[in-house]
Amino acid sequence: MKAGFFALLAPLVLAAPALAEEISIEGARMSRDFACEDGQDVVISGAENHVSLTGRCGVVKVLGSKHGLSFEAADALVVSGISIQAEGKAVGNLVVEVTKNRVRTTVKPSAERAKVDVSGADQEVELTLAGPTQIEMQGAKNVLRWRAAPDVKPPSVSASGIENQISRY
Repeated sequence: MKAGFFALLAPLVLAAPALAEEISIEGARMSRDFACEDGQDVVISGAENHVSLTGRCGVVKVLGSKHGLSFEAADALVVSGISIQAEGKAVGNLVVEVTKNRVRTTVKPSAERAKVDVSGADQEVELTLAGPTQIEMQGAKNVLRWRAAPDVKPPSVSASGIENQISRY
């Protein structure tokens, strides 16, 4: 009985598309260029790494301190650390947390609405909105500036904390 089950299962396993492995960059003061393959996830950790990503990435996580990141497109970007600078052409969702991070990108919703979540302290986020977006901000002294084409509605905003600023530019 088991042999028959495995005989039926084998063609399904062999026919399944291979998923690209996650790109992982760990260490300090490295400079690297990578090409994402069809939604490949990326994790950057450590300190003072400078990474350039081309193609469409999946979830890009930048953890640690003083990293520099440039990217073409990501389904989601998570910036969690201290003094990280990230700049990209397009992202589906965005999380910025901890402190003193700087992010500049265009938010292009991949679903009904993109979600932007900023928390921590002293973050600077500059966004171009290309569709419906929900912004949530908590923490202290964070600044988020946004702009959008005339046909894109202003984002829905939820904010709490101390001395946070959300403005159109």
